[in-house]
Amino acid sequence: MNNRRVIIVGGGLAGLYTAFQLEQLSIPYVLFEAKDVFGGRIHSEQPKVNNNQSLFHDLGPTWIFPHHHRMKALVAHLNENLFHQHSAGAVVYHENTNTKPQIIENGQGPLLHRLEGGLYKLILALQAKLSKNNYQLSCQVDNLKKVNETWQVTVTNTKDASVVIHETDHLILALPPRLIHEYLTPTHWASAALTKALVAVPTWMANQVKFVATYHKPFWRENGLAGQAFSRVGPMIEIHDASAKDQQGFALFGFIGLSSQAIKSFSIEHLKAQCINQLKLLLGDEAQHYEQCYLKSWGSDVHVATDKDRTEPPAHPDFHIKRFSQELSSLNLYLAGSEFSEEDAGYLEGAIYAADKAISLLKKEVLLKNH
Repeated sequence: MNNRRVIIVGGGLAGLYTAFQLEQLSIPYVLFEAKDVFGGRIHSEQPKVNNNQSLFHDLGPTWIFPHHHRMKALVAHLNENLFHQHSAGAVVYHENTNTKPQIIENGQGPLLHRLEGGLYKLILALQAKLSKNNYQLSCQVDNLKKVNETWQVTVTNTKDASVVIHETDHLILALPPRLIHEYLTPTHWASAALTKALVAVPTWMANQVKFVATYHKPFWRENGLAGQAFSRVGPMIEIHDASAKDQQGFALFGFIGLSSQAIKSFSIEHLKAQCINQLKLLLGDEAQHYEQCYLKSWGSDVHVATDKDRTEPPAHPDFHIKRFSQELSSLNLYLAGSEFSEEDAGYLEGAIYAADKAISLLKKEVLLKNH
């Protein structure tokens, strides 16, 4: 067996940020991520162009809100930059198929921030701060077992199917509650109350379907539009300017108003074509002259969504982690996924909040054992 003082499961924002903090504290750890790339729900596409500075287009989380001070601090610490979500110009509203889209002047939403170059740059910046021998990609945790004071963590390499059992004193789960319930065998180590709570909390964004189209120029801005639209017709119910920088990487994105289950009855190419036609109707004929377009159905991602997520309507996560403080402490188990946050649960800010809480508790336990 391989022994490491701390094991982190999950390489999304929360897991990478946790690893980054442990690296700074010189606490030995290893991070396992089931996919062959980091990021979790932060997923971006990079256009295939002959330019090393090519920008990323977000198909997962996009915005950093004004009150998200932890995210702002992390962005600054990693020498990345924020810019204002473009919102200048008129907004378009389409109520039904029997009426023309309405143009609404000065109808913009609240001030929001985005990361220059796309949010995946934050993932790459965090990964670059980690020692390569402290993380393993394509390594799926299949089983957790608590034996006396030690965690036994069974890890399967998804590329060669090899299995290794690792041991650790402290275990950090940087995953949504339902994924923990689905894959990490809580019946072996959790109380009935904790097990029930894990499966009850919805995975944020798990049933979202998002579309992005990229353009050579921001034709909507030139025509006095914000790139923002709302529709009761669909397929997209909400559309925004998705440019990767204020004056570069021009793009539009939309949330598709269909569940991941309903999406299965369409071909991806047919759905993409419908989205382009909708952009043309709402924002002008130039929308059909896109460079590339992408679609991501999060419900089809087995590393994000469970069956329960796919069949339930979206809802904000609300875990009440303090109810389980004593149980988690006795297990040396720390829950760092965004859904476990007491503030902004599900959002990027929630991932940093939950990870900070987990690290704070871990430091106390490590200091106690050292004395």
